[in-house]
Amino acid sequence: MSSSEPSKSHVGLIKSIYDERSGQYDASFHGLLAEEYVRVAQPQSGEAVLDLACGTGLVTFLAEEKVGLRGRVVGVDISGGMLDVARRKVRVRNSNITFIEHDISDLSGLNLLPSGSEGFDLITCAAALVLIPDPLQAIRHWATLLKPGGRLVTDVAAKDVNVPSRILGRIGPRLGMSLQWDQSWVQGEDSLKALLSDSGLRVDTVFLSKTFQIREYVASGAAQTFDQVVESPMYRNFGDSSVREEARRLFVEEFTREAGPGGVLLDEAKMYIGVAYRPLG
Repeated sequence: MSSSEPSKSHVGLIKSIYDERSGQYDASFHGLLAEEYVRVAQPQSGEAVLDLACGTGLVTFLAEEKVGLRGRVVGVDISGGMLDVARRKVRVRNSNITFIEHDISDLSGLNLLPSGSEGFDLITCAAALVLIPDPLQAIRHWATLLKPGGRLVTDVAAKDVNVPSRILGRIGPRLGMSLQWDQSWVQGEDSLKALLSDSGLRVDTVFLSKTFQIREYVASGAAQTFDQVVESPMYRNFGDSSVREEARRLFVEEFTREAGPGGVLLDEAKMYIGVAYRPLG
């Protein structure tokens, strides 16, 4: 985990990736993940909720249904494109959610809570932690926005579950390239537990979620898989003309080696989900 401040170029990159994904994002498994978040977080009537990396509002709107008219829900995201989708939903649903475009790594200066409030009862951050250059620093900052006894729910993708990510991550050094986020620190459930504990929060639980989606990749189609993957803004750097042919060759080679005689790799979307509390003392 880097201790450096997030660069403007990194923030701009993440913003552009999610601006481009905004129109199709709700069709992904993230809706199921949002339902799991709300099940685990259990927002209560009247609570104040801050949804970080809120995107199109998948968690945010579900939280609003739970906290009701007496509650308050704020969503923050770096992507204007994702927030455009969320704000259209606000108009359709006659919602009272406040959406703010901002880098979630540092929320300093934002007026997120009414004057005199102790803090949020609940902060959520779904499917975004590895996109932050220094997640420990970010969580320490978020913890200051929790009321004493308030809870944070966040997650990281389980180790090695994403087939394209893990293969591109392995061949990247041979190409002088890397993924556009750092997931190297995620070695298991204990990685997230240690991160939350080191931030000063009291960890309640970290667990492996159910599988939200399964994709099957076959070795005979590895070249086509590569070509499809690098069309995504998440992996487009590996499709740059300067490295594309060699990257495809290495991808197919590594895929075939890992798939072995069966020739099949399964991609399971599942997360380590953590719940932690700001101490009362």
